[in-house]
Parts: sequence; C-alpha cells; structure tokens
Amino acid sequence: MIDVLEGGCFCGKVRYKTSCLDSAFKVNCHCRNCQKLSGAAYISLLGVPENSFSVTGEVTCFETTGGSGKKMRTFFCASCNSRLYGKPEIGPGLVLIGAATLDRPELYRPTADMFVKNALPWDSMDDTIPKFDAFPPRRS
Repeated sequence: MIDVLEGGCFCGKVRYKTSCLDSAFKVNCHCRNCQKLSGAAYISLLGVPENSFSVTGEVTCFETTGGSGKKMRTFFCASCNSRLYGKPEIGPGLVLIGAATLDRPELYRPTADMFVKNALPWDSMDDTIPKFDAFPPRRS
C-alpha cells in the first residue's frame, strides 16, 4: 500500500513528496500559461494541501499572472529547469504538482479539463471527463 506520493525533476536533484493520496483537484489545464510553460497542449495538475507537501533540493521560482488575474508562482529545478509544482494565489495553502513529474504518474487520473477555451485545435481531449472554459466550480 502506498502512504506517500513522490516525484522529482529530470536530473534527480529535486525531490518532493505528499501524503495526500486522494486529491479532489486533478485537472488538465489548457490555459496559455501552462501551454507556454510546458511546451505542450496542457499540463496535468494534482492539487494537494501545502501542509501535506515537502520538497528537498534547490528550486527557482517564476511568478506570473494566471487566468484568474491572480499571481501564480511556478517552481523549477535550479539545475535542470524541470517544471515541478506551482502555488496559486487564488488557492492559498494549495500546491499544484505537475502529475507527469510523479514517480508513478500512472496513479494520476484527471477528473476535468479546464481552460478548454484555449485548447489547441489538434489537442484530442478525453470525452468522458467534464470540460470547463475557465476554472471548474469549487466542490463543497
């Protein structure tokens, strides 16, 4: 049985782990910022509480304005520049892990696509999960 999810950067100098095994926030983000940060059609994000998340190794931070109009801080390995996680001002206490950086990315299952208004025309999305032009509605 798994009691933590772990992951890290390409070169292995930065490692992270979270004890949050069942996140309610598992989305594929198609916003232009995520496209440009990743060089891909979208980034798969796993949202976990900041108090369940720890990181070792040197990271750098890039700050931008997200689709919400609020700041988004994105963290990269200081050595290989792999994008690892972000901290959105719109979600205090939330860490958004790049799901593909998990050691076991096959454990990730997205529950929604967001910012589909910015989806690239050649991006084939999963028709079985909900689509949102911007943010998905918050669950209570």
